[in-house]
Amino acid sequence: MPSFIASYDAVPLDFVKGDGFHLYDKRGRKYLDFLGGWCTATVGWKDKEMGDALVRQAKEGLYVPPVFVSARCEALAKGLVDLAPGKLRRVFRATSGSEAVEFAIKCARASTGRPTIVSIDGVYHGHTYGAAALGDACVPKMGPRPEGFLKLPMPKTVEEGNATISVFERLVKEHGDIAAFMSEPFWTNAGCFVPPEGFYQGIQKVCRKHGVLLAMDEVATGMGRSGKFFASELWGLEPDIICLGKSFTGGYASMGATLVTEKVFKASRGIPDYSTFGWLPQDLAAAEKNFELIVKRRLAENAGSVGAELLAALKPLEELRKVKQVRGLGMVFGIQFPLPIAPVVALACYRKGLITALSSADTLFFSPALAMDRRTAMKGAAILRGVLGYKG
Repeated sequence: MPSFIASYDAVPLDFVKGDGFHLYDKRGRKYLDFLGGWCTATVGWKDKEMGDALVRQAKEGLYVPPVFVSARCEALAKGLVDLAPGKLRRVFRATSGSEAVEFAIKCARASTGRPTIVSIDGVYHGHTYGAAALGDACVPKMGPRPEGFLKLPMPKTVEEGNATISVFERLVKEHGDIAAFMSEPFWTNAGCFVPPEGFYQGIQKVCRKHGVLLAMDEVATGMGRSGKFFASELWGLEPDIICLGKSFTGGYASMGATLVTEKVFKASRGIPDYSTFGWLPQDLAAAEKNFELIVKRRLAENAGSVGAELLAALKPLEELRKVKQVRGLGMVFGIQFPLPIAPVVALACYRKGLITALSSADTLFFSPALAMDRRTAMKGAAILRGVLGYKG
């Protein structure tokens, strides 16, 4: 059958329906969705309150471009900054996480008058050119790479973390043109790596000492996925900029947001901030209800507790020679193998009715919905243990 969609590596599974924490393919087969749309699912699929909110908005039948004021947008923005750490007070409207990261780059440069952004190597930040250059998605065929980005090695130990902090401070002193340090609070798509103790506190200290902005890409980690509403809270960070996307609407629409301090907002005046579909009413309805339900149902707390139990259930897999390390924080997980067998493991999971994905050829990745209950999570853990041949 000919294909007209431009995709190089799509998995040949055609899902047509969702319900709770499960997906159904066009043949009616049921799968437990451990992937959750790559850090997107919050309340789960086919949630009645989410569906009702979308239907109500669709019946209004309107589109309002962002050149007009909106009391609803103001209310959602206020809700976000009220929960945000530090002095974040303004919210730029975006259509996606990638666009939210682009706003962060623009604001960092415009508000400081400096061109260079420092990030962590191997971390994903989006597919648009700026976001791709900041992260790991600007492949050689896309060259020339946009200028103004420097990478630091990803630290895995306290010693490496301290060394990376020292390198960062040296770069700040030597270059004199660094606008911001920007990364994820923990490194999700890279395989769920948690920064070593003291690392981000050290990075924040360098930023404050030298007048460099601290920007956190919380597109994948925000909205409760880490066990805190913002993962920056885990390290006591007070960022000047935070980006949101993915779980912002729980998978029911496409929206992003860039939160900035009043100081950054005022100093960035003059940058283009128009986004045609940024927070259009239909998507806004999804984000409003998703935000309400995350708070009302205490989904951040659920992600923290159920995620910890799921990690504990999977940690014994490290007893197997074929498993190098099991990592997890909140509802984000990576299982790393000493050999590039992750594609084979993912295929075996599909055949057993479990949806996962790959961070790389040697790392299995999954990020269940924030609302997933313990019983369902343990069913997924049992499938993974069976696929990997764990008998304990």
